[in-house]
Amino acid sequence: MRRSECMKLSYKRLGMILEFLLNNSANRYVSASFLAQKCNVSTRTIRSDIQALNRELSSLQVEIKNKRGEGFYLSDFDKKTEQKLTELARSDLPASSSGERIAEAEQYLLVNSRVKLDDLTEKLFISDNTFFTYLVTIKKEFSDFGLRVVKDGDEYYVDGSESAKRNFIISKLINKKSNSYIVDFTEREKSIFANLDLNLLKETVHGFLRHYSYHLSDINTKNIILHLALAISRIKMGYRIETGNSVEIKPPAQSAIQKLFQKLEAEFQVEFNQVEANDLIYHFALNYPECVSENDHVSIKDNINSAITIFLENIKKEFAIDLLDDRELRVNLTQHLTNLVKIKTVNGNRKNPLLNVILSTFPYAYEITAYSAPILEHMLNLKLNDDELSFITLHIGASIERQGNLSSKKNAALICGNGISTAALVRAKLQTQFASFLNITGTYTYDEYLAGKASGNDFLISMVPLTDATVPVIQIDLTNFHNDILQLSEYLKSLNNPYRAINKLFDEENIYLVQEPLSKTQLLDMLIKNLERKKIVNKDFKQRVDEREKMYSTAIGGKIAIPHSLGYATKKSKVSFARLDKPIKWDEKNEVKYVFLLAIARQDYLSVQKLFDFIVDLQTNLTFRKIIDKSSSPKEIKHA
Repeated sequence: MRRSECMKLSYKRLGMILEFLLNNSANRYVSASFLAQKCNVSTRTIRSDIQALNRELSSLQVEIKNKRGEGFYLSDFDKKTEQKLTELARSDLPASSSGERIAEAEQYLLVNSRVKLDDLTEKLFISDNTFFTYLVTIKKEFSDFGLRVVKDGDEYYVDGSESAKRNFIISKLINKKSNSYIVDFTEREKSIFANLDLNLLKETVHGFLRHYSYHLSDINTKNIILHLALAISRIKMGYRIETGNSVEIKPPAQSAIQKLFQKLEAEFQVEFNQVEANDLIYHFALNYPECVSENDHVSIKDNINSAITIFLENIKKEFAIDLLDDRELRVNLTQHLTNLVKIKTVNGNRKNPLLNVILSTFPYAYEITAYSAPILEHMLNLKLNDDELSFITLHIGASIERQGNLSSKKNAALICGNGISTAALVRAKLQTQFASFLNITGTYTYDEYLAGKASGNDFLISMVPLTDATVPVIQIDLTNFHNDILQLSEYLKSLNNPYRAINKLFDEENIYLVQEPLSKTQLLDMLIKNLERKKIVNKDFKQRVDEREKMYSTAIGGKIAIPHSLGYATKKSKVSFARLDKPIKWDEKNEVKYVFLLAIARQDYLSVQKLFDFIVDLQTNLTFRKIIDKSSSPKEIKHA
């Protein structure tokens, strides 16, 4: 066999870099800083990786080149070579970090009843001492799920319930944030479920959903496939759950799922007992709440409609933002809350994999949602945790963005696998930011894209990796949203500056270069007292700032924090800015160096949305932050 047909890259990060370069076909160039952020390494490491990657790609006559001031790009190659490169990027590669090796060790312990130390160290290419170092973390992570690592002679095994082991696999070992999660099975998934044909399972589930016209997002469909894969794989290994979840679903759905089970049992030579079947139905219902029985909720629709109206009226009253006539918002909120009531009936808690991204990227929409959410909780007898609030935030954010939506020149389709709410917010935000240049003709799942439903556009904006499109593709990643839309901006050659009105919010007298060491409390007290002295804020401003800090951290990443009051306690809109010489501890996870204390008046809330966008953009704008760091006076910072 020729080397190019059997070659593998040396380690996983090389595959990640190659995949980013392949996915960036529209803009062509990828900066070292972008790759460094994605791979969580330095730009120096990225440059070393590029050199290593070029050596390993030489047999394919492909080279990664660097254009000064633009970034890295792949030299020209044909379709056949592109396919080889894609397979190479996604191939099973040795772990390149201790975290990946720990995950491989945990997986190996869970898929084998007993494991010898020599076998484990040989598989991971590590020494005994290195494994013992990893074992501290492994034991801690297993214990969080009620599991225990037991040593018996020279063997190790995991002690605990089968339900806990499955929960660990689905929660810890499978990365739902991976770019490949929706598009295909990741290498980790293929490894975990090596004893079954994942493609056959995928085809069977997709056929089942199409046959019964069950319309699910890509991510919900993948969730169902993985829960089925987990059950089938573990049953094949001789493991069964002792107790499981259960939920009552509508008779037609119950009948349909039973037929699916019968087909899966025949195809994979397994048998689902009642406990396994009930648990799988439960997970299906979490991802498709429409199938849950209505029970006694005869008037739930009327209650939800009333709750939404009062919720939106409160947003109008408190924030001067009128969303009451947004029919799309009402439809989306009604569907979401109806499903949420059903999920609470199931006693299920949905996790939003994009929680931290939403809170740091869309703080404005989150503020408005969180402030008025108690109305929904009270009227619908719900408890909205941060995950659920972030789901609703997406709908509210999309509606706010639509307020300024205008027609545009270029037609693009949005490919999104994370669900309706994510797609709606991204679509609205893009159309608002690029109102004069962009018209998004529709949002499509990855499955719909493969079926050709997104054709006929000038280009595609995709939140999942696309390598076979016939038109340019702009890759958008929510974890790096603001950096990615800068690439979209360049593609559209937009000259607009959406932040022109922000400058008036900053006064030199409210800009501070803090040299002495201060705590978070001391810093906020100083900033607030100065605003009080200038009669910019009301007497209860400090109390409301403290209330907001208790809700959820205002640190948004990039060593930036945006403390502000809960509700209104401001006479006029101003922003106090503090640049600290040394970062201070803001919460358990974040240190902060740049603090924007926002004092926003009620009448300005809608117009200063761009202020939130501006601050969020600073998370990834290293050049701007360097300018701020070098500034020696408030005047220099104001005009930076």
